[in-house]
Amino acid sequence: MKVALVTGAGQGIGRAIALRLARDGYALAVADINPGALGAVSAEIEAAGGQALALRADLSDVAEVQRVIGAAHTELHRLDVLVNNAGRLTIRPFLDVSEAEWDATLALDLKSVFFAMQAAARIMIAAGTTGRIVNISSGSGRGGRPDQAAYAAAKAGVISLTRTAALALAPHGINVNAICPGVVDTALTQKIHIDRAQAAGITPAESLAHMLGHVPLGRIETPEDVAGAVSFLCSPDASYITGQALNVDGGMEMD
Repeated sequence: MKVALVTGAGQGIGRAIALRLARDGYALAVADINPGALGAVSAEIEAAGGQALALRADLSDVAEVQRVIGAAHTELHRLDVLVNNAGRLTIRPFLDVSEAEWDATLALDLKSVFFAMQAAARIMIAAGTTGRIVNISSGSGRGGRPDQAAYAAAKAGVISLTRTAALALAPHGINVNAICPGVVDTALTQKIHIDRAQAAGITPAESLAHMLGHVPLGRIETPEDVAGAVSFLCSPDASYITGQALNVDGGMEMD
């Protein structure tokens, strides 16, 4: 049985990805900082007949990233897929971003992605695995975001790292791609619009409706929309795709 590791798998997009890959037949290593959410998604996978290894970790710490990658390989005996999904986002006006906020966002959203890819690639290369790495970027990485400076910079960096890793790892048969979601129906999106609404003097529902007005397909994105794209990039049908940043956003970005 092939093995996939999904970071930030306790809720939202990460949970949907883990559940989808489990349905696709992968044994799952799921990593998250929240033990309750981690236990819940592991139990859900196992209740459906799948195999799950729960790994609690603070992935902003490189040593923890390396420990999780090593544990997934040691406990499940192989590693075929890595999905870098863990991340954080703070809504803050450009002039108010602190050094601590900047460092915390870049540590989890960008630094952990690089070191997770590095650790996973070493295992895949040593095993001769035709591996797949999928990094979850964001539409925010495609352009400026005045209230998401650190997050947008990190997600733009994820796209750049994806292309670099794709070139570096192609000779070893490892495909590396990114997905850029749009407005996804998650707790994080709800928090974003609570914060933006407070700043703008409107309701969260009005803030969200304004954003959805820019989605050509006219609806909010589901976590399963993202999970479906991950499933495709991990499938044999995507064997000739690498170095790409795929927009999965209802048409918000077309570049």
